[in-house]
Amino acid sequence: MWIWLLLLSALCIGSTSAAPSTESVKQTRSAEASSVSTTITSKKMTVRNQDSQAIFEDTVVLTRGPLIVHSDKMVVLFTSRNREISLPSETGANHQESVRNSSARKEHSPVSPMSNRSIQRIEATGDPHRVKIEYENGNATCHKAVYFVDGEKIVLTGDPVAWERGTRVSGKQITIFMAEERSVVEGGSHVRIEGEEPSQP
Repeated sequence: MWIWLLLLSALCIGSTSAAPSTESVKQTRSAEASSVSTTITSKKMTVRNQDSQAIFEDTVVLTRGPLIVHSDKMVVLFTSRNREISLPSETGANHQESVRNSSARKEHSPVSPMSNRSIQRIEATGDPHRVKIEYENGNATCHKAVYFVDGEKIVLTGDPVAWERGTRVSGKQITIFMAEERSVVEGGSHVRIEGEEPSQP
């Protein structure tokens, strides 16, 4: 079974003497989210370096802090941490030799190309099973869930249902803002009070 530990670099935010604004609070929460490690286990993993993505299949489990996601398939999309550096143009044999040496370094490099990238978003799909999500304040099920690192939110589609503090909600799309502890239900929302103990998906 493949086990991947994906470490997200922390962002440095300067402090000020003034009272923290709403924007600074959001930045602080974003920095805290970026420092959380992400562990994914699955029976099959495929890395596509050119597409900056890793595909996990068969009994996939993601753990990121209090967030746990179970799915049949999961696609992790990465973004480069450092901007590409533009080098002076080369012509003739020098350019060809430079390209050749660069390719050789990539082929023999013991470090994975993903080591210099951070997670941008994670897409979990369930087929034939539904995606199951557990988080600090509740749990949810759906056919597709997309987690965005920037903003720390999860967008659920495909007959999504969420249970939180004894309340069952459903709709066409449910967006869970984890850092803000709030949810937005769109498209024919339906709410049912089920008591203190949430029902299991």
